[in-house]
Amino acid sequence: MSMKERLKQVLVHTGSYSAALSVFKVAQDLLLRLETFVWLPLLQHCAFLRRVHFGFFSSSFSSEMRLYVIGRRYYLKLKLNNKANPYLLRRNIHRIEKGLMAPAAKAVFALDYIQETVLQFVAGVRQEGPSALYDWAFDVLSTYFTRVEPLDEVLQARSLFEGLAYRKEKAELFFGPYAAVSSSSDALYAGFAQLVAERKSVRSFVSNSIPPMEVLERAVALAALAPSSCNRQPFRFVVIKDADRVGRLARLAGGARTFAHEIPALVVLVGSLGVSPSAGDRHLMYIDGSLAAMNFMLALQSQAYASCPINWPDQDKADAEMVHALGLASYERPLMLIAVGKAAPGAMVACSTRKRVKELLEVK
Repeated sequence: MSMKERLKQVLVHTGSYSAALSVFKVAQDLLLRLETFVWLPLLQHCAFLRRVHFGFFSSSFSSEMRLYVIGRRYYLKLKLNNKANPYLLRRNIHRIEKGLMAPAAKAVFALDYIQETVLQFVAGVRQEGPSALYDWAFDVLSTYFTRVEPLDEVLQARSLFEGLAYRKEKAELFFGPYAAVSSSSDALYAGFAQLVAERKSVRSFVSNSIPPMEVLERAVALAALAPSSCNRQPFRFVVIKDADRVGRLARLAGGARTFAHEIPALVVLVGSLGVSPSAGDRHLMYIDGSLAAMNFMLALQSQAYASCPINWPDQDKADAEMVHALGLASYERPLMLIAVGKAAPGAMVACSTRKRVKELLEVK
């Protein structure tokens, strides 16, 4: 029995519990009022006090700051040592591709990073060999060098690029910009609306209904098509199938403790902060990961597998346990958990009435 429980028993036994609870509630209300009407307004208007508060009195953002520092160091070490950095290559190729797609494409662009991009391409190919990433980079760079004016910077980068003599993994396919496709029909909308409406968070599953690899691969393939800032995709899906590990890891998230023992497979969406040297990009993994997670769950639903996203709060102890259990890199962290399996016969889902369109949509 904890000290808190023992103290409660003593207070109840002596008849002092109600009085102590009343005093506690009064003190708690007073502190909340001081915070709401005095301290928070001061922090709102004074940058110096905010730095003091979060520097000395609150560690709320310390784990995020530490993660950013580690991620930035990892990113810059790869860049400065001329090692393959797929995130840097993805970002730069995406920027070049956007330049090629522009309605009024410039005669010269990307001069400040074309050399860096080709160096990353060469380093990556030499380190890893042909792949979808380098096929994409090859086609975009090939198109770039035929479109822009042959200035000295362009010619130098082109010479380095052509000196590699890259052979594509899929030579029959072109991975550069292509014409947009726009399909529209009542049937297409109705089918999508049905899929979205049917996907509800399920918390009661058929025992051992672990999705086969084919189902998971198809779901991840569609997750990868979600929008991602500069196509960096700073996330990955880690699937846990062992029942003991599933239950133990699911219980780290408070919202799953009541049904953790029923989850057939647990998916941990892992984010990476090692994708950019900019502090302004520190939330990319949350945004891009969430977009991919929705695609992933809809893809599972289309294959008759239910899912339940589980909130992962920012808690150092739980983070540390999950990082250790999965062997994550120091610049990675869990973004959310997703319970996956076949819905149990008669499984109930919450109605959870959503906001009306007029509450969510504002047109100006």
